Amino acid sequence: MEKSEKNDIRLMIKEQRKALEAATESVWDDSICEQLLNLDDILRAFCVYCYVSFQREAGTWRFMESLLRQGKCVAVPKVVGKELEFYAISGKADLEEGIMGIMEPKPSCLKIHDPEAPVIVPGLAFDKSGNRLGYGGGYYDRLFEKEPNHPRIAIAYGFQIFDHIPTEPHDKRMDRIIIP
Repeated sequence: MEKSEKNDIRLMIKEQRKALEAATESVWDDSICEQLLNLDDILRAFCVYCYVSFQREAGTWRFMESLLRQGKCVAVPKVVGKELEFYAISGKADLEEGIMGIMEPKPSCLKIHDPEAPVIVPGLAFDKSGNRLGYGGGYYDRLFEKEPNHPRIAIAYGFQIFDHIPTEPHDKRMDRIIIP
């Protein structure tokens, strides 16, 4: 599909996220966290792969902190070349600024490889068929191409959901999308 259409959607969503009131964002993040914690895929998992929220993305901290309190392994991504590698963290102190200002695990963190861990996936827009529009780097699509057995769980705010978004053959669909 047309690259400019994808870029138009990306720009629109980034503007809407910037305009989001902090109180609304907090309520929505609480709702998303509660829903995630009750998913069978999360309840059964020993380890959960989760992105570190950035620039007003649907928040992941409450969710990750809840998992850590339950004694679960939380692994966050680090960009290595064109791939994502996941590392266990025990809290915010295990993170440092990485590529594009996104927080990543420090070198002291343990690398994790669990090809069936549920993955909490970031994105700018999603459609009702589970298609995802990310930031354009293809990192998660490559991860799911190499490791297809991960449950793919996207989280988003309602304004990020469209009837249809442009897709390409390499784009991987989400198994579910959680909204407040």
